[in-house]
Amino acid sequence: MSIRCATRFPHLEEVAAGRPFDQVGVEFLPSHPTMRHGLTRLVLHPGVINDDADEFFAWGYCWLLAAAQKEATGWSYGLVERWREGTWEWTHVGVITPAGTFLDIRGYHDRDGLTADLEAAYGVPTRIRMGTFADLRQAMNMPEDTEPDWWLGTLGAPILADTVRYFATHLLSRYELKTSSHLASRR
Repeated sequence: MSIRCATRFPHLEEVAAGRPFDQVGVEFLPSHPTMRHGLTRLVLHPGVINDDADEFFAWGYCWLLAAAQKEATGWSYGLVERWREGTWEWTHVGVITPAGTFLDIRGYHDRDGLTADLEAAYGVPTRIRMGTFADLRQAMNMPEDTEPDWWLGTLGAPILADTVRYFATHLLSRYELKTSSHLASRR
């Protein structure tokens, strides 16, 4: 697999001043409260998947992480949708790996298993479909002229973009390790 994400994170490196990135706290002030706990201020430690990272990337701002993962890999978006009031309603987004798994802040998921879990949680039919940026743009009700890098403009500060990209790279590196281990075990 070829990850196209930059290996350097200049703004994050500057703030870290030689410390490991996971020791740096980066403040996010989202424009809308998160969906589960209604947070309007979160401190994320790059690459650390804790309650704040889960709240931010699973409960309101999943599209940031998915956009950074797509930027890094070119993989399709994985749109999680549930059937409500006679139509499919978008609820979450990640990316679909070459192996067909769904990747989000919580890691890699078998799509059938995740779909079954979400159907049980939502109580309605649920699906995960592969999508393009146009599909995501439509699901999120963005204007037709929205560019694929729109997400960078929503962050406001380069350190925030570096942090989201670092989370994406961190999660993608898990995929590389998993894929490498799986290939090695087949030999």
